Amino acid sequence: MNSRLRLVLLRTLTIASWMVVLSTAAYQPGAREFHAAAAAHPVVSLGALEGFVQLAGDLIPHPTYVKNTTDPLVCGQLQSLEDLLISTVDRGVKNVIVALTDVPVSKIPPLTPSRFVLDNRECRFVPHVSVLTVGNLIVATNSDTLLHTVHFYGALKINIALPKGLTVTKITDEPGMIIVKCDVHGWMQAFIRVDAHPFHAVTDESGHFHIPNIPAGTYSLEIWHERLGRQKRTIRIKGEQTEVIQVAYGLDN
Repeated sequence: MNSRLRLVLLRTLTIASWMVVLSTAAYQPGAREFHAAAAAHPVVSLGALEGFVQLAGDLIPHPTYVKNTTDPLVCGQLQSLEDLLISTVDRGVKNVIVALTDVPVSKIPPLTPSRFVLDNRECRFVPHVSVLTVGNLIVATNSDTLLHTVHFYGALKINIALPKGLTVTKITDEPGMIIVKCDVHGWMQAFIRVDAHPFHAVTDESGHFHIPNIPAGTYSLEIWHERLGRQKRTIRIKGEQTEVIQVAYGLDN
């Protein structure tokens, strides 16, 4: 290959290399574009809250029971109101709602659509206590052979006659407490708390709860139980850490 041909090939390769570099650079955001994108999608530091709710003292009380004269062959002659369920192992309190109350709109994540099933089962509402986010769906259904009504009070107001096999869906469109009753079987009752955010939980059988993915910050926390009452405290959530709390209730609350 003579020197002239070699020079032409070298110039061609050099021009092609610069075209690749310029083409790649054209698709890379500059500093201004990068910071604009970061501002539109800021990195949020997330933490978690978990804890244990316990009944103080030595006595383990029982829930309230009522005698039943409505459909006793199906529902039984004695029904529990499920208003105080205490673990015999560690005195943990079940069905306590734990929720943040002052979450700024800027810290509320986009809604994750979900369906919550509220069943009429063995003449009880299942589950007895729940938490939902505004925009979630409540699916009321009936697993019993009896006619039930699902009567919503509070943040959702509607009364639904629900024979076996029927399913009715309603959307939660505002925050607040929903109390659910059955007009046929008076002991049946459930509680559903609706928040504008997902930072809430209900204690399990052992009295424990866990709330993940909370943006770092200082918040007011509300603890609520249908029989033991309401408590409030301030908590601080740190990014990539889990804040652990313990809550004590007494029977005189």
